[in-house]
Amino acid sequence: MPNRQQPKKALVPKESFLDITGLIRSIQRAEGNPDCFHRAHDYCSRLDCAWRAYCIEKPQAPTDAGGNHEKD
Repeated sequence: MPNRQQPKKALVPKESFLDITGLIRSIQRAEGNPDCFHRAHDYCSRLDCAWRAYCIEKPQAPTDAGGNHEKD
């Protein structure tokens, strides 16, 4: 049986990805707010910040590794 090799995946340079943290901090500065996105550790006193929920959220473990999303 011939040895089949998987095609090599092209590596994408890191520069091709969007820096979301940098983008949000730029928006914060443009709005006249401190550029503090992802700098808080489990606590943020800025309750009026539009990014607060995304900034201090905890990473969540996958709940359904099987991918079964059918409704009964």
